[in-house]
Parts: sequence; C-alpha cells; structure tokens
Amino acid sequence: MTRIIYDITGQIISQMQGSNLYKPVGVPYIDVDIPIGKYVKCIDVSVTPNVAVFEDLPKSELQTLKEENTEIKLALAELAEMMAGGSSNG
Repeated sequence: MTRIIYDITGQIISQMQGSNLYKPVGVPYIDVDIPIGKYVKCIDVSVTPNVAVFEDLPKSELQTLKEENTEIKLALAELAEMMAGGSSNG
C-alpha cells in the first residue's frame, strides 16, 4: 500500500509505502495500490472520493535498446531471407 499526501489541486506532496503509516489529520491523503509498470501522476480532486491518476512508467534506456536490437535482428533476418530467395532464382 502507498499513502499519498496531496494538496487541494491534486499535486502530490509526499508518498510513503508500508503498513501502519501515520494518518495525517486535516491534510488530504489517499491510500492506493499502484499497479506494476505504473506510477501515480496526480490525484483527481474533481471527483468524490478523490482518485489516483496512473500513468505508464517510462521505458528505461535498456528496455529501449533491447527493443531496437530485436527490431534490427528481425529486419536482418528478413533481408537475409529475401537475399537467399533471390539467389536461388538466378
């Protein structure tokens, strides 16, 4: 569980994780379970009760490089297949 303390505009002030957390008095807070691969961008204060707004975590540089590497390997395999097909017809 994550406890998020926020202001009246929904801007996050603090996030704490754990159990048996202090419950602030007079300060808005919400307890949320953050799904894997997401983060809390802000709190939507336009609805009652207020709710957390989740967004996808940005990809790390390593994840991006792995995806690019896979795309390059697939393109090379496709090129090799085209070349092998072309040489047997000639």
